Amino acid sequence: MIRLRLAFALTILAGCAGNVQSALIDAPQAEVMGHLAAAFATKDPARITFAFRAMGDYGLPAAGIVESSINAMGYRLLENGDIEAAIKVFDLNTGTFPLSANTWDSLAEAVMTNGDCETAILYYRESLKLNPDSGNAARMIERIVSEQRLSYASGNKS
Repeated sequence: MIRLRLAFALTILAGCAGNVQSALIDAPQAEVMGHLAAAFATKDPARITFAFRAMGDYGLPAAGIVESSINAMGYRLLENGDIEAAIKVFDLNTGTFPLSANTWDSLAEAVMTNGDCETAILYYRESLKLNPDSGNAARMIERIVSEQRLSYASGNKS
């Protein structure tokens, strides 16, 4: 099979700046990546979602790079205060890479930032189920539960 070396210009994908990484992928996989880049260029959420999920279905060797890059984009949105957009990006990442503990952890963080602690606990538990050694997920569950207890004890029953 023809092997191509792609410089992963994920900077093209939704303007992600940061580490440009490369991966060896086969020609059919390169075609899928081309479709993903074209979908991002249209800025059409439905087309991006379709192309992104198709890439995940192929189980590309580069999928981990894309997963990390999309996660980084979600964190940039979160840091810029666009919590709802960050949640959508993290949700897309968990839908595409449902066996990644990191995507669930990131989604949990965004949901918690949005004030939905119950859902955050569910997502942190999913992350912990996928990676029982995840100290962050365990700490965050403990922190949320502890804060809820303190809030309840102080009379704020929300």
